[in-house]
Amino acid sequence: MTRTRFVTLHSKAALIFILGLLAIIFSSLLLTRYFFLFGIDHLEDIEITRANQQAKAVIQRVIDNQVEYAIDWAYWDDTYALLTTGNNRYAQRNLSDETLLALSLDMMGFADLSAEVVEAKVLEDAGNKSIIDAIYRSPAVTAHIHQPIPDKELTPFAGLLQLRGRIWVISVNPVRDSAGTAPVVGWMVWGQALTGRFPSAYDNILAGNNRLVNKGDTTGEGSVERIVRTDNKITRYTPLYDLSNRPIAALETTESRHYYQKGKQVFQYLILALLAMTSFIAFVVYLLYRHNIARQFISFEKNVNALLGNTAPITAPKDMFTRITEQIEAMASTSSYAEQQLKETLSKFEALYHSQHLGMILLENNQIVDVNQALLNLLGHQRTQLIDAPLDILLNNKDGTLSDLNAFQQQDEQDVTHFETNLRSVTGQTISCNVEAMRLDNQTSQTVMLAVKDISQQKRQAALIETLSHHDTLSGLLNRPSTTKALNQALTNKKAIITLYIIATRLREIYEIYGHQAYDNAVKHIADALKQQFPQAEIGRLSENEFIVFTDQIEEEQFIPRANTVLKVSASHLAETTADFDIGLNAAMIGPEFAFTHFEPLVHCGFYAIEQQLVPKHNVTIVDEEIVQAANETLTINRNLITALKNEEFTAFFQPIVNATSNQVIGFEALARWHHPDLGMISPGVFIPLAEKHKLIIELDELVLEKACAFLQTMQRYWSKKSQHRLTIHVNLSSPHFGASALINNLQRLIKQYQLSPGQLVLEVTESILLGADQETIERMHALKALGVQLALDDFGTGYSSFSSLCNFPLDIVKLDKSYMSEIETNEKAKTLVRSIINMAQELGMTTVAEGVETASQLRILNVWRVDEIQGFYHFKPMSAEQALDTFGENG
Repeated sequence: MTRTRFVTLHSKAALIFILGLLAIIFSSLLLTRYFFLFGIDHLEDIEITRANQQAKAVIQRVIDNQVEYAIDWAYWDDTYALLTTGNNRYAQRNLSDETLLALSLDMMGFADLSAEVVEAKVLEDAGNKSIIDAIYRSPAVTAHIHQPIPDKELTPFAGLLQLRGRIWVISVNPVRDSAGTAPVVGWMVWGQALTGRFPSAYDNILAGNNRLVNKGDTTGEGSVERIVRTDNKITRYTPLYDLSNRPIAALETTESRHYYQKGKQVFQYLILALLAMTSFIAFVVYLLYRHNIARQFISFEKNVNALLGNTAPITAPKDMFTRITEQIEAMASTSSYAEQQLKETLSKFEALYHSQHLGMILLENNQIVDVNQALLNLLGHQRTQLIDAPLDILLNNKDGTLSDLNAFQQQDEQDVTHFETNLRSVTGQTISCNVEAMRLDNQTSQTVMLAVKDISQQKRQAALIETLSHHDTLSGLLNRPSTTKALNQALTNKKAIITLYIIATRLREIYEIYGHQAYDNAVKHIADALKQQFPQAEIGRLSENEFIVFTDQIEEEQFIPRANTVLKVSASHLAETTADFDIGLNAAMIGPEFAFTHFEPLVHCGFYAIEQQLVPKHNVTIVDEEIVQAANETLTINRNLITALKNEEFTAFFQPIVNATSNQVIGFEALARWHHPDLGMISPGVFIPLAEKHKLIIELDELVLEKACAFLQTMQRYWSKKSQHRLTIHVNLSSPHFGASALINNLQRLIKQYQLSPGQLVLEVTESILLGADQETIERMHALKALGVQLALDDFGTGYSSFSSLCNFPLDIVKLDKSYMSEIETNEKAKTLVRSIINMAQELGMTTVAEGVETASQLRILNVWRVDEIQGFYHFKPMSAEQALDTFGENG
């Protein structure tokens, strides 16, 4: 064999050793750098994806909240009336800039079933109907509202829509009545501009820098999820789709690559340092290797030459390394069985210890042979506790894992299977895991390797999401939609359920006085008390201060004491203050004997029962047949109020006002009356508060005002034939009507139309209108007087600023409240007060009218005090226009 003169075998070995060492060091360094940067890239992907998905979830939450809040408007009787009978005052009362801003909206519109816009309002846009009409004409909305399905299956439709270069959150809701039983009569659209509001309005909860990129700005890739990297930043794009599932924009999330930059810099310094250190070490090792190992290597070289010298072909000279390699390969070819055993051992080793995130269990005949450190960390066991132990030491007694595993081992054609199981930790805690079982090739036994992944956190998150979607986040009780669904289901199935309706009247006061934390604690306190007393019942929170309990598992005899206990333990609770604070908890129990079929009338019945509550404090009100009937009547009145105004079921009665000296009739007061076609005469004490609640009091006032002026014109025509005195007509004016912009013009029309003389029309206002009045209120009163209208202060003495009202406002008449009349005969203080009021009013040049005079004794006392006018049952009761004309008109 020919050898190079100076490069001997031991020199080659030393050089190869040094080069191999250097190669291993630098290749390891490069691989480490690659996987380190790969890991950083992976972490960056996770972080940018999490921030991007969070921003996308915020957009979805905006859509869901809009749908949830829109339901109340879509099921509002005012909205229903707008689309069924028309309401030209609906927009004036409800569609204002302040309303849209309070609802976080930029637009609101209503359309009939044919998608023709009836009413609309868009912030900062005079063409209200055009953009609303564009929404209803969009393909997706058109397809939704015209889909051929039963009426009761029509549901809200919400999502994103691009209009006029902006992206909008749009929700389209079917419009029904408040009971939810009437057919759909039209559609309501709500919209808020996402462009310009996102992400600035949500920066405090968003991670990363987010923005919306229009489809035209994404270079054709707006419909593809992708991640773009540069040296300085990482950006993720997620497409956003409109209602037709077409991409309209991309959600762009950007973060700086701080860790990547720092990692690159660290590795540059590390490579330079290792290059210097490795060069020095390699040189030293080379010298030591040649001096210390050379002798032994020279002897080995001679022996190898002697071993291979006679076997090498003469015509094909090879170097010493090649000849040694060929000889070793020849020797290795004779040991295939040992090589096969080595491969099997290496396979087990790699499968068992290669993963750092998965727990590994190696089984032979269902006995644990080995486990890795990840499994020990997961379960807390020691290795010695598990090795050679049966697998069921880690399993629950009722777990079917062993049977699943045995079935897998019986199937020769299947090499891998997956299943979920519960493993038991060293403390006895149950951990949910996902298991992948893999069959290993072993001729002597059934060997299986189990890869174990902890999925308990994912399961907890899934359970939390499920809980949040059906429960109120503050109290932990069922939320309103879930409560409504569950109660309606129970009522539909005609279960004999007992219901407890609860309202905490002072929760809002707690919030305003003590703050948000006290309010939250009070709500939780109520919820805890309900859960403790009714563990088997369904408990829901309907609004900020309404709760409901219903069950068919508790007898009525047990239910009532538990309900009273809740009221008592919740009577005084406020941990944040040193003072006790009554939450104001009231409750009504509705027994199973009442055949309610829907959630709404049942809850209304409970609310009505609490309003009429006569039982002692901290005792539940038991709903009886009389309360149910009355509640149903008020619900009917609520629903029929708008229709009654349209059908002119309201009318006016007139009570004469008499001169105290001459006992002659000098005028009338117009009083609103409602004759319901089914319920008969409805008390003003019932329908007037409802009209105020539903913002219909202005329409009611105008109706009474119109009828009063027409009556006065007719009555004056007959009255002039027998008296030169001109009659007056008193009409009550509500606070909203007093502030209405159309009041002055309407009064001008009535005075002109019915030919009223100055002073004939008297408007009665209450002290609540004057309370805290500013210069604008005084100017309006002067404007009314300029029309020839007199102003009377009604129910004087029952307000908060009675005496200052007489001095500060341009009033003409003072009407003493009827509550004083029954006292002036027996109560000396009442006598002094009434006499002082009369004297003061007369000193200020005002006319005094005493209301509610019913006895001759009261009349005599008032005459002594020189009261000007009398009104009450002693002279006349309220009467219809026909009765008044018969009594005082042509035949009177």
